Amino acid sequence: MALLSSQDRESFPQRDHRPSAGGSLSHMLGTMVVAVRASAAEGLDELRTAWVEEYRGRYAVADLWARGRRGVSHSMETQERVFRMAEQLTRRGVERADVFTALEEADRCAAPSPDPGVAADAGQRAISTLVPLVKDSVVICADEELANLRALGIDPLSFDGYDPAAHAWVRFELSLRAEADRPARRRRGGREAGSILATIGLAQL
Repeated sequence: MALLSSQDRESFPQRDHRPSAGGSLSHMLGTMVVAVRASAAEGLDELRTAWVEEYRGRYAVADLWARGRRGVSHSMETQERVFRMAEQLTRRGVERADVFTALEEADRCAAPSPDPGVAADAGQRAISTLVPLVKDSVVICADEELANLRALGIDPLSFDGYDPAAHAWVRFELSLRAEADRPARRRRGGREAGSILATIGLAQL
């Protein structure tokens, strides 16, 4: 996954990356991240909340990170996503302590700034130090494109645009989905054939 360049980060989220006039929707990238204004977030159900609390009780490194000691708060939803990501990474041979050390460092880098682009950059660095990501581009789009994307039947992944850990999670999740889609792309004749967006990340601001 080709992540945000410094130029993209500086203009996040206003920069508009529409396809050119001569382009085609069939040439759109397989995964992307879109910035939108925050709406009311759905809370976790009791079962998922209990699982998060149990995980924090079981692993001290997870609990320390979840407390937001670096000045970045982590929603219950982000905690659940990050904890499940940590378990996926441990099955890939990554030490659990390394996951939360990287996320603590991302919090430290992002805490002084209210800029969601800084959080995006910190989250990208954190996950990239832990696992290789599928090299599909991440695109930042302006809000007015959201309706057009939804009309294509895209499944959005909403996340906290100010939390670097949420950025790390969405990049990992999109990378997994792109990796899983590779056989289908090969059957369709390669990247250019039918590579319409299937999933996007919605950074809620």
